[in-house]
Amino acid sequence: MLITLNIITTALESFKSFTKEPDVQIQTVETFLIVATQDSPGMTEMARQIGLTQPSVSRNLRKMCEPPKGQGGYGLISVTADPRDRRKRVLKLTSRGHELVRHIEEAVCRVLAPTLFKEGVIPPTA
Repeated sequence: MLITLNIITTALESFKSFTKEPDVQIQTVETFLIVATQDSPGMTEMARQIGLTQPSVSRNLRKMCEPPKGQGGYGLISVTADPRDRRKRVLKLTSRGHELVRHIEEAVCRVLAPTLFKEGVIPPTA
C-alpha cells in the first residue's frame, strides 16, 4: 500500500512541477497516464477506468491539449479525428507529453529505489 501511495504522490508532484501548475487534480494525472499507456483509449473507457463522467474526462483532455491562441493548456496530448471513423478521436502524446512521461518515470524510480531495496522486493546485485 505504501509503495502505491508513493507512486501516486510522485506522479502528481512530477506533473505539477513539469506543468508549473500547482492546482492539478489527481484525475487529470490519471487521464494523462491512461493516454500515455494505452493505444488511443475511448472516452467511455477512460471515464469508466477513472470513475468520472465523460464531460469530466473531456475537460481534462482539453486542458492537456495544445492550447488555442490566448488560452491555457499543457500541450501534452494531440487529438485528431480517426480517419476510419470521423466520430472518433485519436489521442496521442506530443513530444512534450513524452517528456513528461520520462520526467514521471525518473521521479518514481528515485522515490521507489530505496523502498524496494529496503523491503527486499528487489534483491541488490553484487
